Order: sequence, then structure tokens, then C-alpha cells
Amino acid sequence: MEPGAAELYDQALLGILQHVGNVQDFLRVLFGFLYRKTDFYRLLRHPSDRMGFPPGAAQALVLQVFKTFDHMARQDDEKRRKELEEKFGRKEEEEAVAAAVVAAEQEPAPAPAQEVEIDSAVDSAGPQGPPGLRSVVQEVAQGSREAEPPGADAGAAQVPREPTALP
Repeated sequence: MEPGAAELYDQALLGILQHVGNVQDFLRVLFGFLYRKTDFYRLLRHPSDRMGFPPGAAQALVLQVFKTFDHMARQDDEKRRKELEEKFGRKEEEEAVAAAVVAAEQEPAPAPAQEVEIDSAVDSAGPQGPPGLRSVVQEVAQGSREAEPPGADAGAAQVPREPTALP
């Protein structure tokens, strides 16, 4: 039978399969048809018999057809497995390349020029900060004390002063 010719019967066979509901019952319908309407199960006992098969021939025929399609199914499975391996292999490779591109595009974070410890405690000299910043804060604090009227210093001693906010 030609490969394309089998597809002519697909609709009829699908209809039977859907009607009976499972493969086992479908095979019963198929072999029942062969039993009732053909000489598939008839044995040739005498050379003069005109219908039937020699003993074991029908079974060998079924087994041969089964093995043919079983072999095709194993080849299909192997082909699908290889395609999936290639697909996932390519996908993993593409992901690795994409990750490398992203990593290359990202600039590394610059190293700090100088580490500075910040202490929030205020001592008698004023707020603490980096050496260059400390002198600026002290100048601002001294300038504000000079601008205060005499005697304002006494009130300032009672109310704790908050450090000047830096930009």
C-alpha cells in the first residue's frame, strides 16, 4: 500500500476508534471484521483449498506489520529525542551567549577613591566627618556663633544643637 493511500482511511478508522473508545476494542472490531468478512482465519488444509492461509501465516503477517510500524515508531522517538536535545542545547548555548553579552555590557562598579567612616557622635570640636569636610563644618559653626548676639550662648547650652545638614 502506498504511504499516502493509508491516509484515505484515517477518517473512517478515527470514527470507529472514537465510537469504541479505546485501542483494545478497536483491535477487536478490526479482527472481528477479518474473522467475519475475510478468509484471514481460515487455514489451508489441503492443496485443493482455495481460501485461507497456511498454518501460522496469518499470525506471521500480523507480527510483520506490527514490527514494521513498531520500528517506525522507535525511529520517530529517537528523532524527537535528538531534536529536543538540539533545541535545549541551542537554547542553553544562546542563554550563555546572552548572559556573556549582558555581563560585557555592564560596567564594573568603580572602586571607591577613599573609604570614610562616619561617626554620628558630636564631640566638643563639632560634628565629625571627612578631614576636608570637617573644616568646612567647623567654619560654618563658628560663623553662626559669631552672628549670634551675646548671651545667646547660654540658651544654646541647654538645647542640644543638631549638626548642620550637608548638601
